[in-house]
Amino acid sequence: MGELEFLRHIVSETARMSYPGRFGGKLRAGAKKPIQIHLEKVYPGVLQVQKGNYDAWHKKRIADLSQVIKKGNYRQKENDTSFALSAKLLNTFMHQLMKYGQFRHLYKQLHLPLDRSVFVSICKIIPKHDRTELSCLRELAFRWKNCPYQFNKKDYTRIQSELWRLVEYYNKTVFPENRQICSRIDLNCRTLVMTG
Repeated sequence: MGELEFLRHIVSETARMSYPGRFGGKLRAGAKKPIQIHLEKVYPGVLQVQKGNYDAWHKKRIADLSQVIKKGNYRQKENDTSFALSAKLLNTFMHQLMKYGQFRHLYKQLHLPLDRSVFVSICKIIPKHDRTELSCLRELAFRWKNCPYQFNKKDYTRIQSELWRLVEYYNKTVFPENRQICSRIDLNCRTLVMTG
């Protein structure tokens, strides 16, 4: 098997694994296959993304995947946004790709996949009347915790930005110097719950 064929196999497998098990209730029947096919088309660009260009590349990929969801009328709930659903799918896909060395150069730039469990965990670890730099993140998490796939682009961008503050907080107060976290993806629910 050549390198290109091997990469295609990895991406195909990753696309299948990136469709969250409980996500079926968010998208209509028939959505899984076209979404997997679309995610498989993403990978050639992933290999070419350079440090510092990830967010622009990521924004375009979410817009493209949103169009797939809109055109196929795949949203199960009318109030869920195709943007929020696409962000969850793409971020899960990118996280899965980190199992393979060819893609790990992007690890520090990854976005945290957002869902109800992430928003609830953030609300638990940041006190309700917090007046620190983390209060904005808590407010956003509280706003979206009961409707986790209805957020808009503006709030999504703000949340991902504010998550860097949470990374800094953990590195200053929770994790020893030799175990610092370096990516938003490190703020998975397990970390949030363990320290919350």
